[in-house]
Amino acid sequence: MPACAPEFSRLARSNTELVFSPRKRCSHQPPPFTALRRSFSSTFSLIPEERAISPERPPPVPHLIRLLTWGPRLMLRPVFALLSIVSHPAWKQILVVLPTLWIAASLFIFWKCVQCPISVLKMIARVISSKGNNKPRTVLISGGSSVQALHLARNFHSAGARVVAFEIEGQFALLKYSAAVHKFYSVPRPNPADPLAYARALKAIVEQESVVFYVPVSSTTPAYYDALAKPHMEVVGCQCFVPCARDVVTLDDPLELMRVSRAAGLITPQFWVVASDEDVRAWYDSGASKEGRHFIASAGARGARDRLRFVMPEEKTQFRFPREISAEKPWVIVREPKGEKIVTCTTLKESRAVNNVTCRVDAARKGLVPQKDDEADAWVQRFVSFLAPVRPMTGHVSFRLVREENPSNGHSNKLIAIGARVGVSLPYLCQGQTRCGHAAAVGKLLDTVLDTREALFAFWDPLPYCAYYQSRMPEDRRSLPPEPCKTPPNVPL
Repeated sequence: MPACAPEFSRLARSNTELVFSPRKRCSHQPPPFTALRRSFSSTFSLIPEERAISPERPPPVPHLIRLLTWGPRLMLRPVFALLSIVSHPAWKQILVVLPTLWIAASLFIFWKCVQCPISVLKMIARVISSKGNNKPRTVLISGGSSVQALHLARNFHSAGARVVAFEIEGQFALLKYSAAVHKFYSVPRPNPADPLAYARALKAIVEQESVVFYVPVSSTTPAYYDALAKPHMEVVGCQCFVPCARDVVTLDDPLELMRVSRAAGLITPQFWVVASDEDVRAWYDSGASKEGRHFIASAGARGARDRLRFVMPEEKTQFRFPREISAEKPWVIVREPKGEKIVTCTTLKESRAVNNVTCRVDAARKGLVPQKDDEADAWVQRFVSFLAPVRPMTGHVSFRLVREENPSNGHSNKLIAIGARVGVSLPYLCQGQTRCGHAAAVGKLLDTVLDTREALFAFWDPLPYCAYYQSRMPEDRRSLPPEPCKTPPNVPL
């Protein structure tokens, strides 16, 4: 037994709190028992209970004064209670949040008040139209994020058609907010690896909605994919307002545009076909880049599918091209003539130009100005007459022309084509609401810049106007007037 055992037993039995020093504890002695004392947590009190200070109370009011002021204090007690409620700190937060709540509630109530009558009217109109003999035909429109598609949908709706629209995923669904559109769909983006997936998605919409007429607005997708989907949609009884794939390549390919223009006796801009990086370097070494403004565009069937266009820098050291240039993927460099730029929206029916709307590109005001141009109409008629389509061509085509300032080639027609695109373009906004939805009414819009306010707003269909500017315009620019319609940069019309 260790020598320190009796001493340890005596200390363990005692109730006295002692502090054991490590120096005097024997090596055979176990660690001592320590009595723990509860401390006061700062969660409940910042001052320990032993040092808590009672709040100071005001000295008592004399009994005489209390008796004299008993009546007034009794009458003013409701006033004091009301003041204590008004001065509560919670009212500060309520006053900050209340305006936002009122605005949100007002908008919600307004939307519900507008939505319910519109839904009832649509239901009644649907019942009446289903009982009638003349059931409205369903029209399918693509490019549901563009202004021209909205104008086209309103025209068909005013003509009595049932409008269904769609847009590829990721784009702003502008037509979804329009009262002219009965139903809106989103489809996957066309993929060159599986081009028929886009056709299957369109065919499913046609079968589900019993579509009898399809008008593509090729603003976000090339018309090449719509042409591939055309046979699949015609099988189920839908007439497509788009040429076949071979004719689309003829119109969207810049090299084919030059060939047809030369066959028709029309002047063409100066261009160079490049099939390798060496061809591009040779073009720069020739000094052609110093003689004007040039752009490079994709050519061939792939060019009609991709529709790519880039501005060429003047210096060879600044040329950084992100695409492949090869014999399988050729490109064409075009010198852009100097002069007035013109954009058209031409309606083809059975390979005949039945309508043509012309707009001048105003660089100063950054918009399109509608104008009556007989020279452009004659150019379009002559170009279309020399086309050799596989089958009668029906659809919309947009030409981008330049009226040369000082022609030195001796031609009487000074218009030069620098690009074309299959599909409805921005000049279609000049067309009025007629029975067929395709005839032109340019009279009141001549020499006025196409403004998105005029194109988007309609008193019977105001939601697209609000949705467009709330989603597109930045927060710091929503108070500014809307900008005019702009032609997309680096994209041929």
